[in-house]
Amino acid sequence: MTRRANIFLLVTAVAVAVLLGFAACGEGEPATNPTATVTAEVTSGKEPNASVRGTVTYREDIPLTSGAQLEVELRDTSLQDAAAPLIAQQVIEDPGQAPIAFEVEYSRDDIVEGHTYSIQVRIIEGDGRLAFVNDTSFDVITRGNPDEVDIPLVLVQPPPELAAQVEGDHRTWVERPPEVIRAHAWDEGGNKHIRIEYYQSDVENCARPGSQGIEVAGREIAITFTLQQPPETPWGSGCGASYVELDNIERIPAELESGKPYTITVNGQAVASFSVPDEKLGHTVIADSLVQSVEVVEMESDLVQFALRIVSGRPSGSCTQYNGYEITRTNGNRIDVRVTHHSKGDPNVICTKDFPIDETIVPLGVLEEGVEYTVTVNGKPLSEYGEQSKVVVGK
Repeated sequence: MTRRANIFLLVTAVAVAVLLGFAACGEGEPATNPTATVTAEVTSGKEPNASVRGTVTYREDIPLTSGAQLEVELRDTSLQDAAAPLIAQQVIEDPGQAPIAFEVEYSRDDIVEGHTYSIQVRIIEGDGRLAFVNDTSFDVITRGNPDEVDIPLVLVQPPPELAAQVEGDHRTWVERPPEVIRAHAWDEGGNKHIRIEYYQSDVENCARPGSQGIEVAGREIAITFTLQQPPETPWGSGCGASYVELDNIERIPAELESGKPYTITVNGQAVASFSVPDEKLGHTVIADSLVQSVEVVEMESDLVQFALRIVSGRPSGSCTQYNGYEITRTNGNRIDVRVTHHSKGDPNVICTKDFPIDETIVPLGVLEEGVEYTVTVNGKPLSEYGEQSKVVVGK
C-alpha cells in the first residue's frame, strides 16, 4: 500500500471487527470477532478527534477466510481525474463475516469545508486476491453528507475453485425475460399503447435494462422484453431476496381494425387479448362479462399446457362488443383471469335485451408440476364454476 513520506500515526489495537454467523449478506447487528486486529492511520500524523463509522456487506455466499483483510480509506475526492489524497484509513485483519463494522478515525484539522470526502473499501483475501470493492461513491462528512454509511461491495475475484465451475466470465451479465405480472392495452390521444407490468429484483446491481421491441403480425401484437441480470454462479448473488413491481410501456406501431380481436404476447407467451370498439358504439367503457361456465382443459402440445374455456355473456347486446381477456400472475402461483366487453358509456341509450354468448380460450401456458395454483375468473374461484378450487399438474 502506498503511503506519503510525511509523518503518520500508526495505532495497532485488538480488533473491533465483526462477525455474524456464516452468511455473506447476513442480517442483524454486527458482532465482535475476537481474533481480528485493527491498524489505524491518520496520514498527517495529527491526533484523531472524529470518525466515520459504518458497515460493509456483500450479496454473494462466499465466506471470508481467516487471512482476509478489510481496508477502509477516507480520501479527498474533490478533484476529478486526479489522485485522491489519503486522509485516514483503517485495516482490519481477519474481520470475520459480513456485515463487518468499521470506524475510520481522522483529525478535523485535515478536513477542508467545501471539499468532497469519500470512503473507499476493498477486501483482499489471504491468497492475495482482490475479492470485493465498492463500485459506488460514498461521500461523507462535508456538504451535508453523513458520518455513518452502510456500504455494499461487489465481487471482483471469486475463489479459484468456485470460478472454475462457471462457464465464461462471471462478470458478464446475461439477458433473461422478467416475470410478467400482466399486460393490457390503453388509449392515449388516439394512440394505442401496451403497458407491461413485471417483477424486477430491487437488490442493488441485480438488474439492468435489456432489449425490447414490439411488432404487429396479423392478429398478434408480439412484444420482446428482457432484463440483464448477473449469471447464475455457485456462490449465488442474492438477487432473489426481494422484488419490486415495475411497468414498461410500448406504443403499438400500426393501425388496428375495430371489432377484431388481437392477442398480446410477451416473449412468446400469451398474456392478454383485446379489441378496438366499433365506431358505431360511440364512447364505451370496459365492463366485466357475466361468466356462465369455466372448464380447465389440457392443450395439445409437446409440453403439458393448460387453458381455461370460459363461456360468458353480455347484457344489453346491441350496446356491447366482446373485448378479450387479461391474465394477472402474482406471488408465483396465483392466476387471476378477467374476461371483458365494451359497453356504451351513455346510460340513456336504448339497447336490445338480448344476451350474446362468447367463448374464450385463455392459455395458462406451462404450469410447474406439483405446484398448487390458485385460479380465479372475474374475481371468483374456480369452485364457483364447478371446477376444483386449485390447479395442480401431475395430481
